[in-house]
Amino acid sequence: MKNLTIISLVLLTFFIACKDEHKSSDEDAALNSIVINDDNARTGKFSFDGKSVDGDISTQYFGDKVKGNYSVLCQHDNEGGTENPDFALLQITFLNESDAINNPSLKVFDGSTLAMSDPQPGLVAISLSGRGNGLIKAKSFSGTDKTTGNISVSARTITLKDITLYNRDGAMKTVNAKISF
Repeated sequence: MKNLTIISLVLLTFFIACKDEHKSSDEDAALNSIVINDDNARTGKFSFDGKSVDGDISTQYFGDKVKGNYSVLCQHDNEGGTENPDFALLQITFLNESDAINNPSLKVFDGSTLAMSDPQPGLVAISLSGRGNGLIKAKSFSGTDKTTGNISVSARTITLKDITLYNRDGAMKTVNAKISF
């Protein structure tokens, strides 16, 4: 009986160790599928509700560089301390980099992330999140079926003109931007 208990404990420990190892491998694979390209150290401008901010620009490839989603991010981070936090992130996600550069007919997607199961050229997910300046940490703004405004890309510069984004509570932010990527 003692030997059976010891063998059972050894087997249980082995299965738990294998399960944890597999989980970390899956997590590593997911993290490695996001490639961040911020070598160029560029800055862009965007505004929401009339407040204009400058931000560092970076790009991300989700998965394959040719077929995976492609995001352009503009991040404003002005350390205002705990009393006056000031952080804003505008993320614009395209079907892929080619769609971002070459598609003349872009439309804001109803949601903060593009559907991976049914990719549609020309759909663009836009989200605004942050803290301070009327932004609340847990309430990001994204496109909905009520979104209005225009988005265009020319010569690797994204232009947002009066794009209305909404949070879950129905609050609205009007975003304008000019971001070269």
